[in-house]
Amino acid sequence: MYNTNNKILKWYHLNKRDLPWRQTSDPYKIWLSEVMLQQTQVETVIPYYEKWLNKYPTVQSVALENIDNLLKIWEGLGYYSRCRNFHKATQDIMHNYHGVIPNQIELFKRLMGVGDYIAGAVMSIAFNQTHIALDGNHRRVVARVLGIKNQTHQNLKRIKTYLKKLVWEGNPGDINQALMDMGSTICRPSNVACDNCPFHLSCKAFQSGIPTAYPQKVAKKEIPTKKMVAALVFHEDTILISKRPLNGLLGGLWELPNIEIVNGEKPEELIETTLEDQYGFHINVGDKLGAINHTFTHFKMKVSLYNCKIKNDPLSRDKAKWVAFSDINQYAFSKANHKLFQLVELRND
Repeated sequence: MYNTNNKILKWYHLNKRDLPWRQTSDPYKIWLSEVMLQQTQVETVIPYYEKWLNKYPTVQSVALENIDNLLKIWEGLGYYSRCRNFHKATQDIMHNYHGVIPNQIELFKRLMGVGDYIAGAVMSIAFNQTHIALDGNHRRVVARVLGIKNQTHQNLKRIKTYLKKLVWEGNPGDINQALMDMGSTICRPSNVACDNCPFHLSCKAFQSGIPTAYPQKVAKKEIPTKKMVAALVFHEDTILISKRPLNGLLGGLWELPNIEIVNGEKPEELIETTLEDQYGFHINVGDKLGAINHTFTHFKMKVSLYNCKIKNDPLSRDKAKWVAFSDINQYAFSKANHKLFQLVELRND
């Protein structure tokens, strides 16, 4: 494996991507980058990473911050549980580890949101420890090298064993990052560039003549579509927004009141009855402002937005707030809600 390790490192030093988190050995910054990169493209992450570090340069600065302000910085990056978990993990570090990120993998994995991949990546890159970081890119590269087609538990063990041998030969952080770059730039799911690969002569998938057939793709399940209705509720010069519970999808974000249409209810009646039940006020439902489509990981949704006006004085609620439309940028909303706001802006143009 020594020669293979050297070939990978040589390729990496010639071809590695110039990324901001590769200019540091600070475990906090490396950890932050790995959290942000989960299920998110590198190009999307870079500006968020830089903006975050400008405001929160240390573990302590995150731990002491209000979650609402952190979610506002995270706004648009998606998968908001990552932000909430990162916040809780930094508080854990301040309370239980004297503000120092633990450099033992089992202790690090006890932190909220830290799984095998993030733990292996941070321990190998920041602390030069011989741990593998196994994600989809690593899995695909090694599966092709070994000629693995079927994604079985036994074959996953073979992939892990191969990776462990590689990192044990030295420079584990660079090896993990090199395999990540290979999977992102040359050993892609399709449109491969085998001629520029250090495994070129030994890769069984390449030798087969159809490298993209390895490993076999798992058929994706068709995801359901939910029909939703949202209300733009006016009271004088303000609109009603509510805050989602911290636990669950989009936890801690603000949103326009919305309801799922389950049994074919009329949108206008559903809005009236739901808002009366939740907030205790009566509204007039006006015209439909438009509809948006949005896709989450496990479902799609089509949301119709209705213009509404309150009839009576609103009651105060902890999780609801009346704000001027011009002030909505002070609060963290999901991308779906920003699409709804665009409908309002288009109507007002």
